[in-house]
Amino acid sequence: MTRPATITIEGALAVEALLKSSAFRVQRVIVESGRHGMLVESAGELGIPVEEVSGEELAEIAGYDFHRGILAYADRPEPRLPDREFLQGAKRILAPIGLADPGNLGTIIRSAAAFGADAVLVEAGRGADVFARKCIRASATAIFHIPVFEVPSMPRFLFDAKEYGFVVFGTAANPSAKSLPDVHPGEKSIIFLGAEKDGLPDWFSEHCDEWIRIPMSSEIESLNVGAAASVVLYELFGRRKGD
Repeated sequence: MTRPATITIEGALAVEALLKSSAFRVQRVIVESGRHGMLVESAGELGIPVEEVSGEELAEIAGYDFHRGILAYADRPEPRLPDREFLQGAKRILAPIGLADPGNLGTIIRSAAAFGADAVLVEAGRGADVFARKCIRASATAIFHIPVFEVPSMPRFLFDAKEYGFVVFGTAANPSAKSLPDVHPGEKSIIFLGAEKDGLPDWFSEHCDEWIRIPMSSEIESLNVGAAASVVLYELFGRRKGD
């Protein structure tokens, strides 16, 4: 799947994080006249073209009127791959597989950063785009602060990850899966989350060391994948930091 070569970043906090990141080449900034003076100054110091327009013009460019006064365009960065040094040092990785909604993916990236994951892992070219506008917006700048790796083959990555001592967990609504409060993630773990409709793919079962489920009311079958990620991350990595 071909992804757009240019990505769009919206809002003051996201543009500020973009300007501070060395991982992105910023093409230009468009700002509503009279707003965000410090960001305009920062962009100018970096040699980035800045265009000032009216609020109405910016709404037309953005496609809606809640643009928060500033947009930036940047080159899509080359996909990042986890190297030997990362795999040796990392302890907590979150891996959403095949998500369709970029908003869910952005929410998961935000939660991963909030609860101390070392990285988010996706399969390159499959599912929602990590750099879709909606994903960047939903990540609330987290995409600029936590590594997001795009691996060409998830099964191949899992073979390598287990060589570095990672235990692989998969989330499921199956009653036979271990209840989340009873799970002990160990020193190095990867938590996999499945797609909104179909869950984790069939090939994953042979790589999964332990299936886990979130205990909930019998009247509700499952949570939104973004909400599920937050619950799992908090329970395993947030609340139990001393484990």
